[in-house]
Amino acid sequence: MFFISFLKQNIYLPPVYFNKEFKKNIFSSLLNSVEGKKNGPFGLIILVIEICNETDKGKILPGSSSVLYSLVYRAVTFRAMKGEVLDAIVTNITKSGFFAEAGILQIFISKQFIPSTFYFNEKQKFFQNNFYLEKKIATDKAIRIRILGLKEEGEFSQAIGTINEKFLGLI
Repeated sequence: MFFISFLKQNIYLPPVYFNKEFKKNIFSSLLNSVEGKKNGPFGLIILVIEICNETDKGKILPGSSSVLYSLVYRAVTFRAMKGEVLDAIVTNITKSGFFAEAGILQIFISKQFIPSTFYFNEKQKFFQNNFYLEKKIATDKAIRIRILGLKEEGEFSQAIGTINEKFLGLI
């Protein structure tokens, strides 16, 4: 799920960046240090929208010529939750199920969570519907999944999902 969050970050700026565009330099330094990174309970920071506090007030660090700015910013974050329905792309298929990705989240859908109308075609490595032969779960196909469980380790997130419910499956 996507959220708009207020977050805090300390930015160290060397004196080389103190010129007419130092506010732009602070913003680009913030973007480089937080965008695309995971931030604990907030999940992945997708986009920094704005800096909410004044950037004119920094603290000069003793013994260094750098300045410390304590910034409060607003950002769009992504965090998957149990029970959430996501659209994902199938990345790998095995006879015991398949893997899909939704951003940084890697989801495994076990054979027991795939409808019984699908069977695994071993020659061509995809799941095919018994009744509608044109319906195939293959690599690079878009699929709608419900998350059953989550596991988060450092920068990576993994989940177990299902497509064995109404309105889930191939898109």
